[in-house]
Amino acid sequence: MKDKIDKLNIFLYIISILIFAISFIPTITQYKLWFCLVVILLSGYKLIFNGIKDIFKLNFEEDTLMTIAIIAAFILGEFPESCMIIILYRLGEFLEDKAVENSNKNIKDIVKIKTKTANIVIDSISNKIEIVDVKDVIIGQKILIKPGELVPLDCKILKGISTLDTSSITGESIPITVKEDDVILSGSINLNGSLICIVEKDYKNSLASKIVDLVYEATNNKGKTEEFITKFSKIYTPIVIGLALLIAVMPPILYNQEFKTWVLRALVFLVASCPCSIVISVPLAFFSCIGSISKKGMIIKGTKHIENLANTKYIAFDKTGTITTGKMQIDKMLSRGNYTDDELLKYIYALENNSNHPISTAIKQKVEDENIDVNYNVNNYEEIPGLGVKAKIDGKEISFGNYNFLEESVTNSLDENELRGINKNASFIVIDGNLEGYITFKEEIRKNIINIIRKLRKQNIKDIIMLTGDNEENSKPIAEKVGITTFYSGLLPQDKLEKVKEIKKNGNVVFIGDGINDSPVLAEADFGISMGEGAEIANNIADGILISNNIDSVCNSIKTSKKTMKIIKENVLFSIIVKIIVLALGTLGVLPVWVAVIADTGVSLIAVLNCLRILK
Repeated sequence: MKDKIDKLNIFLYIISILIFAISFIPTITQYKLWFCLVVILLSGYKLIFNGIKDIFKLNFEEDTLMTIAIIAAFILGEFPESCMIIILYRLGEFLEDKAVENSNKNIKDIVKIKTKTANIVIDSISNKIEIVDVKDVIIGQKILIKPGELVPLDCKILKGISTLDTSSITGESIPITVKEDDVILSGSINLNGSLICIVEKDYKNSLASKIVDLVYEATNNKGKTEEFITKFSKIYTPIVIGLALLIAVMPPILYNQEFKTWVLRALVFLVASCPCSIVISVPLAFFSCIGSISKKGMIIKGTKHIENLANTKYIAFDKTGTITTGKMQIDKMLSRGNYTDDELLKYIYALENNSNHPISTAIKQKVEDENIDVNYNVNNYEEIPGLGVKAKIDGKEISFGNYNFLEESVTNSLDENELRGINKNASFIVIDGNLEGYITFKEEIRKNIINIIRKLRKQNIKDIIMLTGDNEENSKPIAEKVGITTFYSGLLPQDKLEKVKEIKKNGNVVFIGDGINDSPVLAEADFGISMGEGAEIANNIADGILISNNIDSVCNSIKTSKKTMKIIKENVLFSIIVKIIVLALGTLGVLPVWVAVIADTGVSLIAVLNCLRILK
């Protein structure tokens, strides 16, 4: 039923615009009053009904102000102006309702990090399983997690070695190796080996469920920014109505004046007080701001978010996929001397060529960038879950993997000094049982991010902060390189959320992230920004989306939003000053109504022209 009503309202809105356009045809201008009346009724029947109802209830909300503006302009004979008020207002309603509808509908996508079932082990010897509802699994039960499956509950590994994709939880793109006695978190993806685990937390208290709960909680608790017109109307409308009543009643009572004279003056006062310039210019300024910002690479979901963006005091970044691209690149390559770097790289490339692992991608990129020709036949290829790969290439037994794999693959002894000097986070190549070299990797820092952070600091920002699930060893060099002095590492989604809540106590926080794990923080921040290439749920929850993934758009967007709020305040102040003068002279009876009309129209025109500065 709701969809049908929405479609009907949109249809009536389009028809009303067409009728409004027809009213300007010279041959039918004498019927402009009737055309405009039809436009107002088609587009604003519900608004006017609510506005009149609110007047009788003395409820001075936005509908009240809009109704007075429309009726007053119509009484003055400014029929096109009445139509413009309702057309602009309804356009803003449609745009914001659509954005909210999409966000609420798509927020449900986050449940994809939760699985509905779990494999209970009912026979430990044969690993016979029973598939049950994940909510029915209790602490202490054993579960089997197959390759490619989501980890259903927080648990400890009893048997097996594998690699986990934890990007939905930590936001980090590098898969981690897990083995016996390691605790693994729900929402992670088991990439290769089978794991037998013992459940440590039930469904309600496991991490995946907590992330979902945090998103809904933060979304529901995030107070909607009260629209500027609504704030203004709560003060302006009752004052105007009250003053009009005083003008109509007090002089006849106190000074025995004629009621008719002062009632007419009160009517002139009420009509002249029509806030058309504000009602038209404020939404126009907001829409111009959204249009201008979208041209600079960011989409904002509704005008209500602009004021929050303009008041930014702190900017918090996720690391992976935001400050960095989320891709890995080779940092250092060290050969022990028996082979050149290029020779080792060729062997590694031959082993990793068919893998989509981030490390494999970095190696392939390096080979392609340096135009290294690789033409090897790979035989007896084997992938060892959680450790690495090995094969026979050019008659040699070659292995490539992590530190644990190194210990299994090397047949010659390595002295303690050499072991002490090895970076255990590196990937090692072993040829015929001998360690021949290793490669260290680093995350690729996003292009121009250093200059962008410098520009952000010039926007009257108190501090720029990095929040990441990665460890301090990897995070600190990146923070230092891009010029961020405040950073927090090793954070789970709930930790990030608490940090943002803490920062918010000192001022408005903009958070920029890209992953499912960032969703609660994007919802909690005063203004959440997602990277366009990021997770769909992050884009749905965020208040703004960087469609081009260019963080430089954030600098421009903050600047434009501040300019917009400044122009809105200028227009409101200018309109009020002119109104006070016109109303005072009209009340004294020295100003005819037609002068008030010209003054009102002039103020509206100036306010609209001032709004156009936003588009520059």
